[in-house]
Amino acid sequence: MKLNCKRIDFTYTPGEEIFSFPDESGLPFLFDVEEELTADSAAMDAVGKMIDEAEKLAEKAKAAIKAALADEDSRYHSVVTCFMKFHRDDVGPDIAAELFPGTDPAKLSFAEMVDFLKLKRFGSLVDDEMDQQVFILDLSFNPEITDELMVTYFDLNKEIFCITHES
Repeated sequence: MKLNCKRIDFTYTPGEEIFSFPDESGLPFLFDVEEELTADSAAMDAVGKMIDEAEKLAEKAKAAIKAALADEDSRYHSVVTCFMKFHRDDVGPDIAAELFPGTDPAKLSFAEMVDFLKLKRFGSLVDDEMDQQVFILDLSFNPEITDELMVTYFDLNKEIFCITHES
């Protein structure tokens, strides 16, 4: 089947998982969809629409991360603060310099660091708790240097329902 997507010409096999690297998909990030969803044409239509907006969703995720950093009462504040602290203060000055080129990492605020995050993976699966299709955006400073990810989960309405730190 062909993915109903404006930005790429992508063919998949219904009922088989999609896991595609950028050189295979033409997307600038990893792309994966679980097999349960590839068998559902409505779910795959949603995937196509969301891929067309992946960078906008990544910007929405960054805005949510910045908001969580600024709001100590946010349920995500400690998660995003820990992620930023690790990458600025705990990795060592040489690695921090590689993660934040052209800056003095020690002088970067956590909110400024968010601008260095890049979309590295777009995925879709059925969330067990919600029993519905969700979308996952993995953001990373540089996956060649660190495997730590800021992961944002979106529902079908493009609303964020979870931000977490994974590796």
